[in-house]
Amino acid sequence: MITFLVGELCPEDSDLLNVLSLIRTIIKYLQILIPIALILWGSIDMGKAVIAGDEKKMKEAQKPFVQRLISALIVFLIPFIVNLVINLVTNNASEWKACWNKAGTYNKIDVSGDLE
Repeated sequence: MITFLVGELCPEDSDLLNVLSLIRTIIKYLQILIPIALILWGSIDMGKAVIAGDEKKMKEAQKPFVQRLISALIVFLIPFIVNLVINLVTNNASEWKACWNKAGTYNKIDVSGDLE
């Protein structure tokens, strides 16, 4: 347990909560956009091979397409895998888990740059 922290780890309007909320938002968008982009690029490559009508090009386009599908699935599942590993490895991170979960529902991100 970290003894120098006094009180709750991430109270409302704390900098830590703002940063974690921003990180969760970025991860959420990347988790959706990267798999879509990988699948689109793979579909375009596969479509080009099909339109060309060359059997050799179609076979060559299948391997990268399958690799992109697998990559898209892995990128989509990374947050789940990381949470699973953290839950298996740690047993005293309940405050951090609560803060991470709280950041998922926290919508107020202050990027104004006001330093007080």
